[in-house]
Amino acid sequence: MLKGIGMTQKAYIYSLQEYDTTKKVCGLYILERLIYTLQKAGIKYIYIMLNEREQKFYDHNILPHIKKRKINVQQCLPCTVPEKGSLYVPSNLFVQPHYFENFNEYFKQKKGLFEPVVNDRQFIISTNDDIKKAELLVVKYIIDNTGGYIAKNINKRISIPISLQLAKTRVHPNILTIINMIVGFLSAYYVLQGTYWQVVLGGLLFQLASVFDGVDGEVAKFTFKVSKIGGWLDTIGDNGTLLLFLIAVSVLYFKNTSTVAASIIVTMLFVGLFWFIGMIVWYLRKFSESGSLVAYDKEFLQKLPQDDMLVKFALSMKYFTKKEFFALFFFCISFTGKIYILIPIITCTVCCGAIILTIINKKYFRIVDTLR
Repeated sequence: MLKGIGMTQKAYIYSLQEYDTTKKVCGLYILERLIYTLQKAGIKYIYIMLNEREQKFYDHNILPHIKKRKINVQQCLPCTVPEKGSLYVPSNLFVQPHYFENFNEYFKQKKGLFEPVVNDRQFIISTNDDIKKAELLVVKYIIDNTGGYIAKNINKRISIPISLQLAKTRVHPNILTIINMIVGFLSAYYVLQGTYWQVVLGGLLFQLASVFDGVDGEVAKFTFKVSKIGGWLDTIGDNGTLLLFLIAVSVLYFKNTSTVAASIIVTMLFVGLFWFIGMIVWYLRKFSESGSLVAYDKEFLQKLPQDDMLVKFALSMKYFTKKEFFALFFFCISFTGKIYILIPIITCTVCCGAIILTIINKKYFRIVDTLR
């Protein structure tokens, strides 16, 4: 449940005016999206009071999807008097879940009911321009909450238009995660072949996997299909892709160096990598409701004392350890034909990161519960 919604648990949706009910926002019918938004915001009881035309459309096109998600939506006659203290919203209202965190800014009490405040961010959808405006606001929120320059300014510019189209197909985000995993596995396969152009192709596929890594998450947010299982699947896919890619590059490193030092460096790399990821996964399993590695940063690191030098260093270095950064870096280096030269650098970075996270986790372990 989002902050600020505790004041009401019921919402009544009514038909305000005639509009094209077949139109969609980010792949969802306007009314359908409103229902999912209210449910996401923590509304437990949703009642619909629709006119005959909209009710018919709801029964044939929206209700089947509502039933699949097991959302508690009850139908009332249009003349039903809403219970005082409830939300009272039109069926073609555009609202986003995070608006409920500032409930008093977006909803005002009138005659005992909470009604939406219409403004540039929350408005009635009646035209195609309104739909475009709504989608731009949803996209803006996703981009604004994306960390890292490359992810925000390069990857998202490519992935979001693709995600908007895929959302219209109602494809499940987990299917997209699996497809992206296959692309990542192919990148490792081609790198392992060792010839110049195959290594370049492997680097390109790894970069594409990084770009399209955001597609499943974006589709999940557009269609309100975010889940912990999906988060864990995405995490497994990301790290599985990374692991296989590093194994492939490590094999090239062995082939081109064949020294005892190479064995030590590669061993340190994978020990450090499992240690590094293990620290984060341990936190997620014990303290978080999310299965995404991003949650470790948002829910834990960003809430620690910013004057702590180790915390400050970890936060400043996180962008260099993100997949989108080193995927692009790998791709660029692949054109030199010596992608394996990155192994010692990566080993040093991963091991240092693992040590720092271990110290931070141990230092702040006892206050984690109060930070959530």
